[in-house]
Amino acid sequence: MMALANRKIGYDEVEPRDLRFNLGRDQVPRYWINGDPWTTHFFNSIMAAVPDGERWVMQCVRRSLTLLKDETVRKAGIAFIKQEHYHAREHDDMNQALIQQGVPLDVVEANFKRIRAMLERLTPPSMHLSMMASFEHFTATIAAVFIDHPEMLDDSDPQIAAMLFWHFVEETEHKSVTFDVFQDAVGSYPQRVLGMLIASALFLPLIEGHMLYLAWKDGQLRNWRSALRCLDTQFGRKGVFTRLLSHYFPYYGPNFHPWDADNRSKISPWKQAFAATGDTLAAYAGFREAAGLPARSDLVEQAA
Repeated sequence: MMALANRKIGYDEVEPRDLRFNLGRDQVPRYWINGDPWTTHFFNSIMAAVPDGERWVMQCVRRSLTLLKDETVRKAGIAFIKQEHYHAREHDDMNQALIQQGVPLDVVEANFKRIRAMLERLTPPSMHLSMMASFEHFTATIAAVFIDHPEMLDDSDPQIAAMLFWHFVEETEHKSVTFDVFQDAVGSYPQRVLGMLIASALFLPLIEGHMLYLAWKDGQLRNWRSALRCLDTQFGRKGVFTRLLSHYFPYYGPNFHPWDADNRSKISPWKQAFAATGDTLAAYAGFREAAGLPARSDLVEQAA
């Protein structure tokens, strides 16, 4: 089956990179994407869940290591844990920078933690692994959208864009690991589907609800122009969720595997530029150049 043929296709890609972006209060603009309040709060509502979410999937994989029959999956799981540790740490820094500016991401994160803890209490460990694989598929599909369409971050802060593209690249590198951990430890197709249905039922309402909360706390609920721009960013013809759908639905196929969509060549320019320079701004600039996008003057200045 295709799923088995593709199973180990990306394991040699999983490379933990211990990078520090030092995104403190003075380095994170309050409206860091497009200078737009609602769009920024939409992405903030996603980012608020990242640190706890990353630590939860790390915990799920760590608990499963002794259950895995395939040694290559176990080794990939260990590399995955290292990557997610660094992601959680850097997103913690960014979230804290925004909290210090008065953006209540701590309230949003606490709500995510309560819901995650409730799900853990109500479901068996096998479903934890299924939901883990499902949420990781969401992050991989979001990463794929931005890797396919890097122009979506054209008007974002360059340091934050560089951090996000490092995260997108590594999410792509390890996009099959949690799926394969679930398959090795559990392997139930009905449970895989149920995990995705639960994750899907939670994802959009939580993201949208928290976005509204952040906009309200920021005094932006009546900023209808910003709200319309955000709506287009999410659901317009070139919106994040519109583009995400083609990556989302294949997950329900019985023979699905994340590497059925092999996008290693798309992240290769970032990896080559980073290997040559050790600089994430230069890697982001190299990725944009390979995608045929015009140079960003602010990016060139900061990379220099």
